Amino acid sequence: MTAVSVPVLRGHGGALLRYTDGALTLRREDEEIRVPLEAIRFVAPDGPAVVFELRAPGGAPGAGYRVDGVNEAAAMLFATAVNDAAAELPEPDLTLDGATLVTTRSLRTPTAPRTPLSTGEKARGLGWGLAAFGPGLTGLIAMSVLVVANGEPGALVLSVILGVVAILLNLFSVYTMERAFQMWWLLRRGITVMAVRTSPYGKSGTYTYTDATGRTYSYFRQAYASEIEICYHPDAPGTAVGVYPPFVRVLVALVSLILWAATLGLVYLMILMGQNI
Repeated sequence: MTAVSVPVLRGHGGALLRYTDGALTLRREDEEIRVPLEAIRFVAPDGPAVVFELRAPGGAPGAGYRVDGVNEAAAMLFATAVNDAAAELPEPDLTLDGATLVTTRSLRTPTAPRTPLSTGEKARGLGWGLAAFGPGLTGLIAMSVLVVANGEPGALVLSVILGVVAILLNLFSVYTMERAFQMWWLLRRGITVMAVRTSPYGKSGTYTYTDATGRTYSYFRQAYASEIEICYHPDAPGTAVGVYPPFVRVLVALVSLILWAATLGLVYLMILMGQNI
């Protein structure tokens, strides 16, 4: 008997039961159970289900397995084929415990352990956070306090509108500044590698690269190439930036300066308006 002559049974909940290489393999949502043929006492169809029982010492009832929701005709063929294969095995040892031959493999994807943030990373994160929200929030709070102190609480609506605009400008200015910083700093201090495209061909896509420890990271970029050059931070490999020509890096730096000027100018204007309302 060959494995291809035995039907594969598909049951409820994605259960999959097959006979191959002298063993039953029961695959469920989160585990795979492999039961050698010599560990099985019998396999039997039960309507739209199939059951099989393991051998136990002294002929005692063994552990049983059941797969519901299978095709009835396929279940009958499956049981017959497996029982015929078992009948060709040597006479089993009556002291055999089939459960000792069963192996179980988890199909759950293990969660990758999170790398603790270093002191430097925490300090950099705090610095970027203060830069991203500090000026905009300062302008909002300052203008709100000033208009209330001047007896014009109705102007709080204007304070909120201008404050939201200032915070958004603040975020954009810090984002472009951070990108400009990475484009220049990582090019000098980072590690340059080739990243390989893993998404379908198009104007933009996802690229993957591997650090010195063999861990894989993803990087998104608008590019048609199958490979691109990127630089990643030596202490934080997940932080990476593409290698761009000098004029692009200069342009990003200029945009950052313009956004910062607009942010600080709006904050200054808000404080003046709060004083004069």
